[in-house]
Amino acid sequence: MLEVKENIRGSTLKNKLYDLKLKPNTKSHITVNNDVCLLCQNRDCTIFCPSQVFTWSNIDEKLTVAYESCMECGACKMGCPLENIKYEHPEAGFGYIC
Repeated sequence: MLEVKENIRGSTLKNKLYDLKLKPNTKSHITVNNDVCLLCQNRDCTIFCPSQVFTWSNIDEKLTVAYESCMECGACKMGCPLENIKYEHPEAGFGYIC
């Protein structure tokens, strides 16, 4: 088990992560072109995103982007083999805030 040590101010890393607040914007900071998604065979984005932001619907043949759940790690910029995911940091005042 990973031991969590207290820093100089007495706050643990776990507490710091818990204190982060998410304030999603009304518009997405992640965009995709669903026409390009149709060319993708493995749907890698549904696997590599740690927040499971991306879901593929076989019925609608469409990728859904739940940007409100984004942890802002930027993995999506690197993980799409077709370079179809456009990620920008959320506007000031939105996303994860302290």
